[in-house]
Amino acid sequence: MRRAPLRRLSLALALVVSNPALAGEADFPKPLQAQIDAAKSSMMADQAQTLRHVALIDALARRVSDSRQRALALATARWLGAEAHLRNSAPERAKPLLDEGLRLVGAIAEPIKLRGDLLMSQGALHMQDNDAVKALQNYQEAFRIFGAVKEPRSQAIALQNIGALYSVANDDNRAQQYYRQAAEIYDGDPALSLSLHNSRGNVLARLGGSAEAEREYEAALSIARQLDKPLLEARILVNLARNQVDLKRFDAADRTLARGFKLVEDADADLLRRHLLATAARLAADRGDKAKAVRLIEECFADLNLSETTGDFRVSHFYAYEILRDAGATRLALKHLEAMKRLDEDTFKVATSTGAALMAARFNYAEQQTRIQTLKVEEARRTAAFQRTLFFGIVGATLVIIALLSFGLITLRRSRNQVRATNVVLADTNVALEKALKAKTEFLATTSHEIRTPLNGILGMTQVMLADPKLAAEMRDRIGIVHGAGVTMRSLVDDILDVAKMETGNLTVDASPMDFTATLREVTRLWDEQARSKGLSFRLELSHAPGWIVSDAGRLRQIVFNLLSNAIKFTERGGVTLRAVAEGEGDTRRLRLIVSDTGIGIPPEKFEEVFESFRQVDAGTTRKFGGTGLGLTICRNLARALGGEIIVESVEGQGTAFIVDLPLVLAEAPTEASSGIVNSGAAMVILDRNPIARSMLRTLLEPRLASLRFAASAEEAHLLLAETCATHLLVDEATLKAGEGDPMETLRTLAAAIASGTSAVLWMKPDSEIRAQLLATGIDSIVEKPVSGTALIAAIVPGAEENLTAAGSDRLVSQAA
Repeated sequence: MRRAPLRRLSLALALVVSNPALAGEADFPKPLQAQIDAAKSSMMADQAQTLRHVALIDALARRVSDSRQRALALATARWLGAEAHLRNSAPERAKPLLDEGLRLVGAIAEPIKLRGDLLMSQGALHMQDNDAVKALQNYQEAFRIFGAVKEPRSQAIALQNIGALYSVANDDNRAQQYYRQAAEIYDGDPALSLSLHNSRGNVLARLGGSAEAEREYEAALSIARQLDKPLLEARILVNLARNQVDLKRFDAADRTLARGFKLVEDADADLLRRHLLATAARLAADRGDKAKAVRLIEECFADLNLSETTGDFRVSHFYAYEILRDAGATRLALKHLEAMKRLDEDTFKVATSTGAALMAARFNYAEQQTRIQTLKVEEARRTAAFQRTLFFGIVGATLVIIALLSFGLITLRRSRNQVRATNVVLADTNVALEKALKAKTEFLATTSHEIRTPLNGILGMTQVMLADPKLAAEMRDRIGIVHGAGVTMRSLVDDILDVAKMETGNLTVDASPMDFTATLREVTRLWDEQARSKGLSFRLELSHAPGWIVSDAGRLRQIVFNLLSNAIKFTERGGVTLRAVAEGEGDTRRLRLIVSDTGIGIPPEKFEEVFESFRQVDAGTTRKFGGTGLGLTICRNLARALGGEIIVESVEGQGTAFIVDLPLVLAEAPTEASSGIVNSGAAMVILDRNPIARSMLRTLLEPRLASLRFAASAEEAHLLLAETCATHLLVDEATLKAGEGDPMETLRTLAAAIASGTSAVLWMKPDSEIRAQLLATGIDSIVEKPVSGTALIAAIVPGAEENLTAAGSDRLVSQAA
């Protein structure tokens, strides 16, 4: 009996160090959150102020638009209000608030900390009502919720409250287990750790472990000093001093009591001071100083009605009874014994009812465990039956699989033998096919060579005949048709020869420096005329093209030739564009040639098919537009031979773009001294789109000039004038009028572009008005058509030291133009 510390003192200490905390389940508006924080801050010292904050929280919560946040905010207000009433000893006001708070959070399915906090407060309410079973249920459910939301601090508080339940029921062993578990779960809160150490010290002291209890009290004292809580320290010093007296460590108890009296000296702590006086009286009695003991115990109970003291004075009554009995004050000692008996009866009733309730709860739990075990046994039996069925099923399935595998292996072996025999036949067939393909390729190559030899003779003769200025116009047209057909046939023969070389791997590439832009202009001259004859526009864009590069000019010319041929062939309206672009820097430079048209287009599923030999989009295309289907095959193989690739982009019915992507290696342009030109330093640009006139002018003027370039449009002429630093410009009337703009304005811009050189225009019998307009453009001279070669040379290249008699007095130039 003498070793029992104050149970109610430990419960009061737990209440002091606990503080409401709310998990971040909702992001409340700042004004609302500020009121919640203020309510929690004032909870310990001023419950009335807390209730005023709760009223503001309730008003602000009703304005929250989100239903979940509003429910959480209202439930928080109910919880804080209930906590304030519980701490203010008004449980009848706390109960409806807790019921309403739990109802508000009931619609939220997932675990939330606020529900656990409400259950903890409800458990405290049931504790005050001596309903231990419901309190235990509340604490256990709150513990599970805190575990689900990862709140170890709240779990530790729940375990501490369960331990307090068992402590009230005098089941100190179980209480000690829960206190130890609470300490293991969470030790990061000094106030909570203080309460746990003090509670464990009380339990250990009752269990007879006074030495262990002293260590717990010392740990609690250390935390109280760190927190600078003198009254908490004084409460713990009371328990420590009583434990030291029990251990007969009188000097240590004397120092502990002195420290306790000093802490409560200037504080409003009458209850603590009386407990210290009672313990000091016990210490004096054990030391044999009865007079001091009697004086101290009388001072402890001064001005108190012994019939109305609370359970906190039970140990002090026990000390008074023993001290007064030994001092001979039997009557007064008897009064203290009666007061202690009264308190023991109350404590016994509470402990008995609590213990019985907890025993019933443990019985119900044991019954549930038995039922659970029975269900587990039944489940295990069903599982075993299922496993047995599953085992036999697996064995049967395994046997079936083995049988199927055996059958499959036999079938596979038979099939493998058949495949082996088939492969032998296929190998023989492939050898025969290779021989046939080789023979076909050799036949095509030989035949093409045999055809090309006489064909070149025919083309040479037609060219000679077309160069004859005396040839009649009707005959010239007929020979021109023959020449065009011969060129087409030679192109077909060349395609067949190229395909033969590609199939045999004999395709060669001869890369050397070349004038890239000049090559493209030369290639596009023929197709420019053909496009215009079909009523199509033709554009050559070289503004972003490189000048001199290292590549195979012949192969590059062949690629562009075939792509332009296809573009014009399959375009009935709109136009064709050839664009060259240099991209990238350093080793990553690329040359991109884009040939785009507004023709019939290609379906996406046919993109790869058009690159196959002798294939077009469909048979109807072949019948309508003609062709062999070799052009794109040759283009792809040549592009790959040059280290690049060709891709196609098309929208059916809108047009097609073929993009040739090649590596770009820039080259230095040769100087004039190294070009081998030994003629005069004159350079001329001629604007004339007629191929026959160009041929005649080339024959007439090329021997007399250092450089002769032809342009099919005013735009191209401007580019050539900028590139070649030309000294002479000759403009043809027909080409000038075929352009899109005003002929006179176009001529004016051309004359301005060669302001440092001489310019002339060929015009059919201009009258005086036309002459005036022409001279107003800034042109230097007007050559009237028809004109002889001698007159033309004298007019545009004066002082030329070439033999002019070759031209005689013919009208070659004028007739061609």
